[in-house]
Amino acid sequence: MTAEGLPRRPPGPAVVSRRRRAAFRLWAAAIALLAVIGAALALNAAYGGIPEVLAHRVSLHPQNSLIAQVQVTLSDTAQVFIEYENPEAGKFVTALSEPGTEHTIPVVRLRPETIYAYTIGLQAGHGGRAYGPAGEFTAGPLPPELAGLQIRAAGRSSQPLIVADYKDRYSAWYSFWDETGNIVWYHKAQDLENFKIDWRIHAIKQKPDGNLVFLSRYCCVVEITPLGQVADWIGGAGAAHYPHHDFLLLDDSRILYVGKEQAALGAAVHSWEPATIVRTDRLHIWNPADGSIEEVWDSRDFWDIADPGQWVRQSKDWLHLNSLSVGAGGRLILSFPTRNQIAALSPDFRRVEWQLGGPGSDYQFPHPGDRFYAQHTAAQLPNGHILLFDNGYGRPDSEGGAYSRALELRLDAASGTAVKVWEYRPDPDIYSRAISSAFRLSSGHTLVNFGRNIDGPVEAFSPLTLIEVDRAGDAVFRLETFSFPLHRNTDPHRYRAVGLTSIMGETMLRPPAARPGPERPPEGGWRRWPVQELEARLAAAAPAASGPFDLHLDGRRLVYRRQPCALEDAENIFFLHLYPANPGHLPEERREHGFDNRDFRFVEWGALPDGKCLASMPLPEYPIARIHTGQYVVESGERLWEAEFPGPGIPPAQ
Repeated sequence: MTAEGLPRRPPGPAVVSRRRRAAFRLWAAAIALLAVIGAALALNAAYGGIPEVLAHRVSLHPQNSLIAQVQVTLSDTAQVFIEYENPEAGKFVTALSEPGTEHTIPVVRLRPETIYAYTIGLQAGHGGRAYGPAGEFTAGPLPPELAGLQIRAAGRSSQPLIVADYKDRYSAWYSFWDETGNIVWYHKAQDLENFKIDWRIHAIKQKPDGNLVFLSRYCCVVEITPLGQVADWIGGAGAAHYPHHDFLLLDDSRILYVGKEQAALGAAVHSWEPATIVRTDRLHIWNPADGSIEEVWDSRDFWDIADPGQWVRQSKDWLHLNSLSVGAGGRLILSFPTRNQIAALSPDFRRVEWQLGGPGSDYQFPHPGDRFYAQHTAAQLPNGHILLFDNGYGRPDSEGGAYSRALELRLDAASGTAVKVWEYRPDPDIYSRAISSAFRLSSGHTLVNFGRNIDGPVEAFSPLTLIEVDRAGDAVFRLETFSFPLHRNTDPHRYRAVGLTSIMGETMLRPPAARPGPERPPEGGWRRWPVQELEARLAAAAPAASGPFDLHLDGRRLVYRRQPCALEDAENIFFLHLYPANPGHLPEERREHGFDNRDFRFVEWGALPDGKCLASMPLPEYPIARIHTGQYVVESGERLWEAEFPGPGIPPAQ
């Protein structure tokens, strides 16, 4: 546990000692040799040989360092597959390629900076399999925005993979996590043909062919391949009333999505005043095959936007339809958080068959504590029950006040009642007043995502917490991610987390090593570093160097401080070069340069409390003779300022 109350991320095999690297290589070579010898003998005896591997090489995908590409040239036509493994990360095999002599096989589900042993496999037309050359490769690092996350994971998910989004001030990401809480794939949501993607990305779902479809709020429906290439998209007004929040992949490859439209509420009081403009919801079907878009439902046909009795909370976003799922009999289950209501829409989009909660509810709650507030991800389970994430925003004190939970309700049409049959409410409570999700997995467990926490002081934000819980209410897997917010408006959050089984059809042959069981969060929540305590220490000590930023050595951290300061003062990259007292402490890849490079972005390690810029960078444990740091402009390489001073472990010159 570090001094800041956060456990350090365990190093991947690529950054551990040379002794461990050598041991891995011996293990990998032995495994590969045995596989090649055994398979060759078996194949030659049975089939008399298959095409020869003439050449092969491995490289990392240029847009995703967690995807390796194995290029294989054969002497004759065959299908190719790759088996790959790491002692801790597990063993996998790719899907078979198409027959051919030239192959590029993507290898996915890789942990960052981790060494994998691989073997090339061949399947000939007669169905026989053999193994060819073997080797090893090292997956690349995470992008800085994801590498800067503090991660705490425990237990094992019953789901092989979990796909989730992550948003910070500057960027939006989707990532796959493996069953023990490691990022094994990522994609950064990029602008499309000069149409800016909103950084608040929403739902993501996987098509049968492995492609992924996601929504950017009030912008776009985007389809990408697992390699991150955009396959198709619609956006802006061309998407018909701006997609947002959720969509369904229909059986005929069309996409049903939620779109917004602005409408006037009432008339202006004076001729020079505009009417109140509110957002209303519609449903549209996009057919990627021919580019057509059909409107199939308009919320104003079922509720009167001008009737104040239909409004629970005054909002310019009237219904704010935030989830869409298929229920019993093909009905669509709609979630309206501004009304604290769930509704069932007939499969032909012509009738609202029932409403649960909010104005005009067809079901009553015999127990007031069973009501839900500002909910997300409402779905009807096979047994007819309703599962949802109950955010609890606006819950009255008489019903328990502000807390969040996963909630399962049984609907009794005969009595017109809704009764809680199951809930998961962690102890202590985690209050996520917006966003978040709850999904029932095929194992019967529930994946509960507490995806937002923007209450409380900036210096004590809580992590984004994802918990898989069984029917008994016991957590079997817990994943917490923390990034220090620049200020309250930064709002890091995770909209949804859902379970999937593969990225590109790969199959698990041996699971990853298990982690210890789930733990309770640290007392007082997670904090990268407490700002007020840090400020008190800095006030009592002279800086190691002064300039546009004062630089303080605070134990094994280097603190950058500037006041007054705005975010614009910290937007350019900070370079940080560390010269160790013993050059042998340098990572192998840095020895030719003579210093360790720890360049960073302020968004990863900084905060903006009370008009100050503060960034706190951890330093390695080895003695540092000299520190050289400053800021530079990426486009031009121009250095804006720089400073040099002795590092910790070496006394300053007299």
